[in-house]
Amino acid sequence: MTKTKIFNRILVIKLKQPGDVLVSTPVIAALKEAWPHCHLTYLVPKGTEEMVAGHPLLDDLLVVDRRNATWVQTLSFIRDLRRRRFDLVIELSGGDRGALYSWLSGARERVGFEHPRMPFWQRRGCFTRLLPRPAVKMHLVDQNLEPLRALGLNPQKPRLQFFWDQEVEKRTEELLASLGLTSGAFAVMHPGAGWRFKCWTPQGYARVLEALQTDWRLPVVLTGTKAAHEQELLADILKESRVTPINLAGRLTLKELGALINRARLFFGMDSAPMHLAAAVGTPAVALFGPSGVFNWGPWGEGHLVLQKDWECVPCGRDGCQGGKISRCLTEIEPEEVLAAMARHFNN
Repeated sequence: MTKTKIFNRILVIKLKQPGDVLVSTPVIAALKEAWPHCHLTYLVPKGTEEMVAGHPLLDDLLVVDRRNATWVQTLSFIRDLRRRRFDLVIELSGGDRGALYSWLSGARERVGFEHPRMPFWQRRGCFTRLLPRPAVKMHLVDQNLEPLRALGLNPQKPRLQFFWDQEVEKRTEELLASLGLTSGAFAVMHPGAGWRFKCWTPQGYARVLEALQTDWRLPVVLTGTKAAHEQELLADILKESRVTPINLAGRLTLKELGALINRARLFFGMDSAPMHLAAAVGTPAVALFGPSGVFNWGPWGEGHLVLQKDWECVPCGRDGCQGGKISRCLTEIEPEEVLAAMARHFNN
């Protein structure tokens, strides 16, 4: 198929986690470049909408509550989906629900990925074009762009994009002023991740925090969610640290977090959605990786520093060693080697 067809109403489905949704944003620019006058809609799960809300090239945003929606709400949503009369659906999630929504949309072109153990009804019923699974070591940005390439498009220099409004910008400026911080003269440290097995040790974070504030002369702003495992980790870091950072954990929306990271000199964290935020807003990220594949999930773009053990078992993709929720490939990264790598990378 070559890019000879004109699509007027396009739906992109990404029913994944916040970081996955953000990493898919290059799709928006590529579709609008190909079909500038199309009406482009994104379908994402509740809790991830801030990752794409406010994107100037996005015409509409649909949010589905996968966990709490009643049957009445689901049927109403499906009717609304069909009323929109999409002529192209691109399903990027790879799951049952996204496949079903693709079919129920009634679009004449429905593109998705094949995956292991895909049932017959998905393979033959939900999609008009089923693409082979992307290469294992392909970055998620490129994986998301594969359906567009199959449609004859050739996206050039894809980049993550994240937007916020003037109200968020104003609040961020006021927050920085109240904290005595200057743009480009502080660091953001986000120790947590969605899963504990992706996190480093409290001692490691504390040593880096101390070095940033004492040796690098960069005040550190700690950020995090209200999740119990993140709050516990942050408490342990604060107990371990010999300096006092600015703690904004649980106080920022995703939009505010992105605006804050945008003003920072650098971001320090793990394989997480905030790491992708740093990449999206152009702030250099220092990211520690354990069992995840950097080739899939590394911060997109230039200027970032990724540290991962060069072990035969890495990346294993498991939830800790022997399923124990603790990843030795992370816990055995020494703060000294992290700080040495940072000094070389930033010429500090």
